[in-house]
Amino acid sequence: MTDKQRRFARLRRPRASAPQYRTQLRPRTDSHESSSHPEWDADGEHQGQTVGVELRPVSSLFGNQDAIELTAPADEVTRTSRRIRRGKKGDKRPSLLTDPNFRLLWLSRLCSQTAQGALLYALMILVIDLSERSFAVSLFVACSNVASMSLGLPAGIVVDSISRRFMLTMLNGFRFLFMLTMITIEPSLVAVFACTIGIWIIHQFYSPAEASLVADLVPKDRYTEAQSLHNLALTVSQGVGLAILAPLALLWGGAELVFVLAGALWLLAGSFTLLLPSVPVYQSTNKGKRRRGFMQTLTAGLDFIRRDYPTREAVLHDVLVSVGMSSLVVIIPFYLERVLGTSKENTVFVFAPAAVGLVLGLKLAPWLARVIGERMAAFLSVIVFGFCIFMLGFIAQTYWFLNDALHLPLDQLSDALKISPMVLLTMIVSVPAGLAMSVVNVAARSILLQRTPGYVRGQVIASQGLIGNIIGLVPTLLAGLATDLFGVVPVAVGIAVLIISGGIYARNIGDLDSGESPALAPI
Repeated sequence: MTDKQRRFARLRRPRASAPQYRTQLRPRTDSHESSSHPEWDADGEHQGQTVGVELRPVSSLFGNQDAIELTAPADEVTRTSRRIRRGKKGDKRPSLLTDPNFRLLWLSRLCSQTAQGALLYALMILVIDLSERSFAVSLFVACSNVASMSLGLPAGIVVDSISRRFMLTMLNGFRFLFMLTMITIEPSLVAVFACTIGIWIIHQFYSPAEASLVADLVPKDRYTEAQSLHNLALTVSQGVGLAILAPLALLWGGAELVFVLAGALWLLAGSFTLLLPSVPVYQSTNKGKRRRGFMQTLTAGLDFIRRDYPTREAVLHDVLVSVGMSSLVVIIPFYLERVLGTSKENTVFVFAPAAVGLVLGLKLAPWLARVIGERMAAFLSVIVFGFCIFMLGFIAQTYWFLNDALHLPLDQLSDALKISPMVLLTMIVSVPAGLAMSVVNVAARSILLQRTPGYVRGQVIASQGLIGNIIGLVPTLLAGLATDLFGVVPVAVGIAVLIISGGIYARNIGDLDSGESPALAPI
């Protein structure tokens, strides 16, 4: 055979097919690296977990070979896959309201908060009518502080110890029975305060259970969105309960009609919570450590807040806004009469634009969290909130500066709307105040849910309420008394200065973060 024939024969010889591979993703957890952290177990992100990528020849020159396994940390693979999914154009995740479990919880919150808002509005009007003293209004607002200070920490332990679904259903039933009792008695100042304290006692158990259940039903990477929707239910319920349901019910049927409607709404909320899935109670499974004593268990939430600086910063920012709002509730009726020259019955009308700011803040909070982070978003919002209250204290000077110095058409706008210029400016200022308050609450609670272990989450949330009520008790009680002694304007300015100073102080605390979450003692 010639050289030319041999080359031609090699060209016609069939070539071996290239090896083909198939990939298989499978989780692998080494027994000696498994995590005992309940929150990680619940989320499926175990410490030491790896993802194996198996390369197996199907048909090749190598014959039957053992699989080649490449491993990588599971969290890195998960984050990479999420980035790829989010990077696709048009890949928008569906709203959490499409999830049936979260939707049930959202509807339950909508009903329960509508009932509570309408009831508290009616009770406050009864206190004003029966006492006609500003100090009585301060006592009415302080009832929430007393309930939290006495039962806040035990409530957190109960929330972390029993089924949260069962607790929500049971407490809604208690509220319904409470309203049946209120219908049968004659309204008096003593009865009103007894009802107020009872509602706030139930709230001490209900609020941390409801907030903790959000983290049980929602993935970690959607906590900010979940909290935004959670607060949206509160905003809508306050608008319906305070601005529509309570005033109309008081006009048509008096306080008794409000009690009937509130009881019906709480019965409906209980039916929604009854349909929620049963979530296992979290337990710490750390081995080889001394069990906590009673006082350590009682103060576990406070200890976590004390040792985790970003959580402490978030709690303080949220508390500052809550204290500011509690103090404003006391002085607003007198602010309308003595500064704006309008009736206290116009409170809802004057501050209705704040609801617009609240809704805008709920839409803006997730975006701000992505752009500047939750911590910075909460800090800047606290400063904006305090500055808005400061403007209310100097509303006349602010109006002169905007209308005469900057030549904004406030006079023309007030004439077109046929309302007082001072009332118009108050309505305008309430929009950024509501927006800032909304962003602070969403960002702070998102930080808390992300950094808190599941088995102590209810205690941390209850401790947050306790801290807020302890810090806010004295300002709330003194707000009404100081209004009678010094006037509304100095009190508003003092509230603003305290909020801004406290926000800066909390920010400095957060900067001390070491980057590590504190290790808690086992349960």
